[in-house]
Amino acid sequence: MKALVLSGGGLFGAWQAGAWSVLAREFEPDLIVGASIGSVNGYLIACGVSPEELMGMWRDPSFRRLDDLHGMLLKLTTRYKLRRPYALTVTDIFRMQVRVYRDGEITWRHLAASCAVPLMYPPIRLDGRWCVDGGLLGPLPVGAAVDAGATEIEGLHVLETFPSAWLGPLVEGFRWVFGHEAEMPEGVGLRVLGPRARLGGLKATLWGTQGDVERWIEMGVRDAQKPFPL
Repeated sequence: MKALVLSGGGLFGAWQAGAWSVLAREFEPDLIVGASIGSVNGYLIACGVSPEELMGMWRDPSFRRLDDLHGMLLKLTTRYKLRRPYALTVTDIFRMQVRVYRDGEITWRHLAASCAVPLMYPPIRLDGRWCVDGGLLGPLPVGAAVDAGATEIEGLHVLETFPSAWLGPLVEGFRWVFGHEAEMPEGVGLRVLGPRARLGGLKATLWGTQGDVERWIEMGVRDAQKPFPL
């Protein structure tokens, strides 16, 4: 089983759209998994949205409006329906556990929970549990793909380096205490592509300009045209 896994990263998700426009020419995933903004990109890809359309959506300021995230997600899930296997992750905030939702059980609320950055968006109640950002304990949800049976995984990871020099060590320490890295079983191949140059700081992940978005899309295209690092 081939899986495409998309990380969290706020507006850096525009980079994923550019990178996917290249990767899609040679990689046909059987499963798509996402966390945070990667859950939105992943949902759209799993719904059959073309790479060109996805990049066009990112170029539309209404797609990136932080003050109407829930309204935007409701519109997306009303208009687009899943065509291939898909999963997203959320974080059970009180138990500090990753929860995975798949396919038909996913609604706009699950996407909203996966994107609910603490202190920016309120947690979403799912199955009686308060859930927040799916990338909180680990930005690239490879474990969910492995648990679903994936044996060949391609990851698009925009947060290999945290976009804040002072906050980065705190986040890494938090994940060291509460998070966990998925172990790759024998026979599972993982390749991860990330930006080859710095996309910007923490502020840019939330309030990037139109010019930033265009630049990130172009960087994603260029980065994906080079060989994947092993």
